[in-house]
Amino acid sequence: MPQQLKLDPGVRKFLQKGLEHHRAGRMREAEGCYLHSLKADPRCPQALHLLGLLAQQAGEYLKSILLIEKALALNPDDGDALNSLAESYLGQKLLPQAVRCYQRLVEIRPQSAEAHHRLGKVRERQEDWEGAAASYRQALSLQADSPDLYASLARLECKQGAFEEAVDACRRALALAPHRPELYQQLGHALTYTGNYGGAAQAYRQVLALEPDSARAVYGLGYIFERQGDLAAAADAYRIALKIDPDLAVAYFHLGITHHLQGDCAQALKCVEMMRRVEPDSAEARSFLGILLLQQGNFSQGWSEYEYRWGTTYGLRHRRKFRKPLWKGEPLAGARILLHAEQGMGDTLQFVRYVPLVAARGGSAILEVQPRLHRLLAKTPGAVEVISRGEALPAFDWQCPLLSLPLAFATDLSTIPSPVTYVEPDPAEVEIWRERLGGNGLRVGLAWGGNAKHPHEHWRSIPLELLAPLTRMEGATFYSLQMGPPAARVAQLGVNVRLVDLQGEQKDFADTAAIVSNLDLVISIDTSVAHLAGAMGKPVWVFLSKSPDWRWMLDREDTPWYPSARLYRQSRLGNWAEVISRVERDLTELAAKTAACLK
Repeated sequence: MPQQLKLDPGVRKFLQKGLEHHRAGRMREAEGCYLHSLKADPRCPQALHLLGLLAQQAGEYLKSILLIEKALALNPDDGDALNSLAESYLGQKLLPQAVRCYQRLVEIRPQSAEAHHRLGKVRERQEDWEGAAASYRQALSLQADSPDLYASLARLECKQGAFEEAVDACRRALALAPHRPELYQQLGHALTYTGNYGGAAQAYRQVLALEPDSARAVYGLGYIFERQGDLAAAADAYRIALKIDPDLAVAYFHLGITHHLQGDCAQALKCVEMMRRVEPDSAEARSFLGILLLQQGNFSQGWSEYEYRWGTTYGLRHRRKFRKPLWKGEPLAGARILLHAEQGMGDTLQFVRYVPLVAARGGSAILEVQPRLHRLLAKTPGAVEVISRGEALPAFDWQCPLLSLPLAFATDLSTIPSPVTYVEPDPAEVEIWRERLGGNGLRVGLAWGGNAKHPHEHWRSIPLELLAPLTRMEGATFYSLQMGPPAARVAQLGVNVRLVDLQGEQKDFADTAAIVSNLDLVISIDTSVAHLAGAMGKPVWVFLSKSPDWRWMLDREDTPWYPSARLYRQSRLGNWAEVISRVERDLTELAAKTAACLK
C-alpha cells in the first residue's frame, strides 16, 4: 500500500473506506472513494497511486502509468508506488522503464531481497544475463533461505547453458522446499542437458508423484527418450502430455522433431501448424518451419523463416548484441562490414563462400571465425581482415552472421554460389604432408563422430566398429581425420581397425586441410570434415541419416553446395549397415580403378 504522508482526517477517511472496498473487490466503490480523496486534496499521492492500481488491475496500463507517475512526482521515495509503476510498465512491455523503477527501488530499499529479485527478473527479460545474475546473487546475499531466488538463478543459468550450475541451484532450492513440483521440473530439465538422464528421469517422476497430471513432466521424460534415440517412446510421451494439456506448445514442437528425424516432413509440418495455433509468435516454430522448407528446397520462404532462429532458446543464448545494423543486402559503398561465424565450424566453412560476394557489393569485409579455422581462412578472398572469435573487434559499420548471408543475397537453388574450390590450404604445408603421408593405392580420410552436445548426435554419428571392415580393404590406406573424444576409439579397437591415426598431428584446420589435399577421397558423417573437403573441391562421400540437416535436402545423391560431394542416405532411420554396404561396393570399385592406374 502507498507510503503514508501526513493526511487531512477527511481525506484519510475516504482512503480507508476506499481500501476496504478495494480489498473486497468492489472496484467501482473504491474508485469513488479515491476520487473523493482527490477532490478534497488534489495533491494526494496515495489517492493517485491507488487509482493507478485500479487502472493496472483493469489492464489500463497507460492510464495507470500516468496516475502513478503523478503520485511519484509528489512523493518520489514511495517504494510501493515505484513497484506499482514498474508493474504497469511491464504490462505495457516497456522493459527499460521498468528497470529504471526497480533500480530506484533498490536504491531506497537496498536491503530488500524482493526488490533485487524483481530487478533481476526484468533484466532477464531484457536478455541482460550478467545484470540479472548480479541481481539474483545480491538478493541471495540478503535472503539465503529463499527457494524462489535459487529457482530464478537456476532458470537463468539454464538459459545461459550453465547446466551444472543450474543443477546446484535447483538442489539448493529443493533443500529449502522439498515438496514443490516445479523445482523438481527445473532440476529434471537441467540434468537432461548435463547428460544425466537417469537423474533427470528421477526428478520428473518426483514431479509426477506430487502432481500426477503434470504434462510438463511427461514431456520431460519424452525428451529424455528423444535424446537417447528412442523416438517411439518419445512420441508416445509427447502425445500423452498433449492429451493432458492440449496447449503445451513445446510437446507439439518435439513431436514434430520425432517425425522429422524419421523423414516424415508432412507430419512434422502439421505439428508446426499446431504449435503456431497455440503460440502464434513462437520463434521455435518459425525457425523449425524454416528448416523444413529449406530441406525441401523452398529457399524463397525458408531463409526468411530460418531468421527466427535468433528468438529460440539456442539463439537467445548465442546471439551477439551489436550496436551496428544487420546487413540485409543494402549497397555498401566501401563501408566496413563484420561477417561473423555462428553455430559450428562446418557452417563457417560452408558459408564463407559468400565473402567475395559481399566484397563485390562494395563492402570492406572483416571476417570473424572460430580460432581453429583462423589459420586456414586467414587469406579468404574478399576479406580485408580475418580475426579469431574472442579477439577485439575492429571498427565496422554493418554486421551479418554468416548463415544470414543467403537471405541477404536472396539465394535460391539456381543461384547458390558453388565454386568447385574456395578454401585453399598453404602450399608449403601441403608439400610437408605429401612427404609425411605414406600408403599405397587409394588414400582415404575418415571421420565418424561429431559434437557430443548436438541434440541428435545419436543419429548422426557412426560407431567406428561398424566402419572397421572398410579400413581393411585391399588397395586402400585409411587416415583418421577424427578429432575429439570419438578419436579415442582408434586405440580402443586396436588391430580390429586399420587406420593411420592423425589426431595428434592436427593443431587446427590448416593441418587438416593440408592432409586432405594429399588424399584421394574423404568419407565422413555430416560434420566439419565433410564441409572442409567439399570447400576444397576434394571428392567427399557423406554418410547421412534418414532425415539429415536441412542443407543436404532430400532424396538426392548430390548437393548444389558442393559439386565434389556424393551423398549416401539411410532408407530407414538408424540403419547404417545398408549405407556402409553401398559405400563398400563403390569404394572397392574405386580402389580397383586406382590400382589399375598405378600399374
